[in-house]
Amino acid sequence: MLTGRTAKIVWSFLIGVTAAEGAALAWVFWPAGNWLLSAVHYAATPTGTPLAWCLSACVASAYIAHAARRSPVIRRYAFRPRSWGPFAGVRLLAVVMAVVTGFFEEVMFRRAGMDLAMRHGYGSALQILFSAVAFGLVHAVWGLFGGHVRAAASAMLATGTLGGLLAIVYIIGDRSVAPCVAAHILINVTLEPWLILTSASASWGKRSVSL
Repeated sequence: MLTGRTAKIVWSFLIGVTAAEGAALAWVFWPAGNWLLSAVHYAATPTGTPLAWCLSACVASAYIAHAARRSPVIRRYAFRPRSWGPFAGVRLLAVVMAVVTGFFEEVMFRRAGMDLAMRHGYGSALQILFSAVAFGLVHAVWGLFGGHVRAAASAMLATGTLGGLLAIVYIIGDRSVAPCVAAHILINVTLEPWLILTSASASWGKRSVSL
């Protein structure tokens, strides 16, 4: 079971992000009636192209592999369900967070953000750049959990790259956010809460860690 400062950080992050982004989704789609079904319909229409779905699977796989290479926490726990016992509570909440953030962040950073840039006359390249930079900046907070600016910069670079790749998927998929949402959820379901634990324990790039 998690205890001390690390436990407070992980629980606070999971609860805070899930509640904030879940409330935002409900607020945005509430006028449409059944806000949950409305959100799913919004994210799944249009459905995307076969190439975009294939690319989204490749992006998700590559990011998971990269994160595992950089994090001893992910290597030790993410792919070993038998080791999850002490983390059962945060693991269960992380699944809920994965679905909520997968929907909210892709709708925000890809569909809404990139479509807004397009309406202001920006081409695909700048739309992708804006999406990548915004996504990276927001996720720099991961590195700050451990109190290290270098870790924050590393998190920003990694997530910014992911955001840029998912933005490309969005363009290739005829501006369908569905493949992006699927990739984002897959990444978060696989890597959380281990990514947060990595940041909280400042273990990015280390060979081993004790929680």
